[in-house]
Amino acid sequence: MYEVNRSVIIVVPQEPFWNWLNNLPNSDMSGLTLEDLQDDANSYLIPACENADEVWDEVESRVEEIFAAELADWCDDDSEWPDLHPDIFREWFDVVLSSIVTDLSSEPLEREAFEAIEI
Repeated sequence: MYEVNRSVIIVVPQEPFWNWLNNLPNSDMSGLTLEDLQDDANSYLIPACENADEVWDEVESRVEEIFAAELADWCDDDSEWPDLHPDIFREWFDVVLSSIVTDLSSEPLEREAFEAIEI
């Protein structure tokens, strides 16, 4: 077991995000529910933080980047996106945080560039 030099946030979609998603042109969310999205929400590693206040500071400083990543997972046409304002982000997502990340794997960490998924 190893503690890694990162903290983590989990961005959990809420009803306003779900409504936006279902109203996108050519959107077909059949077979998916909001609960499905919430059960497998995206996690983001951020620089190591000492406490929850530091984690929130990091989230606030990168809220537009995080918001854009969440939207881009479902829609690559940013003209369909809402304003990336922090208040809208807070309405659309709950954020669960942890200042400590422990790696239970003995495998080395690997990194690869982010690529949007095809829907």
